[in-house]
Amino acid sequence: MVRRGRSPAKVSRHAEFDEAVVLIDPLVPGEPTEADLFWRNLDDDVARLAKPVLILVGSVDHGRSSDLVAGRYLAMGRPVRVVGDAMIRDNVSCTMHATFDEIPLPAGLHALPIPGMSPGERAFVLDPWRAAVFADAVIGAGAGRVRVAPPSWGVKTPEGRALYERAFRPTLRRLGEMRPELVLTSHGEPVLTNGAAALDEALGAPAWGE
Repeated sequence: MVRRGRSPAKVSRHAEFDEAVVLIDPLVPGEPTEADLFWRNLDDDVARLAKPVLILVGSVDHGRSSDLVAGRYLAMGRPVRVVGDAMIRDNVSCTMHATFDEIPLPAGLHALPIPGMSPGERAFVLDPWRAAVFADAVIGAGAGRVRVAPPSWGVKTPEGRALYERAFRPTLRRLGEMRPELVLTSHGEPVLTNGAAALDEALGAPAWGE
């Protein structure tokens, strides 16, 4: 099961795997009523499942509420790990406990590098739900559409721009060939049906803002 918050900007993207409760780029709402709902739903699921909590960080800027979530469940005695790409370990905006190279992910969960974005950018594919989850590489455009991030969201060097031009869209195209039904984005509205078609359309369109 994949659960989301009520607002795309205030999302608890978590999924129930046999090995763990998995959260991706968690963001606790700032509004108290929404925050209460966020914690109540997540606390209920963590208690019901009685499994470790695994928090995945999708990019160097997406530490978000990872420390807050990890601290809460560590204080409750629940095993917790915050995991990200090795490239962001020294700069990410949260405490990372391990990298993707150091621990196995639950079966059916894949963390795919996205070249041309910020260092350590990953997209996540959740096989049981045919879901693709993005940090910054793909942006919700509303009405069941998405757009890819522009090169200005990547590394602002000639080498970074060259990597974006060479590898960014081809990588997303290979991900789209996995035919996700859901496309969950950190920015903008998610796509809840026909996600592969939405990705295909985005890859043939200008990037966000262009």
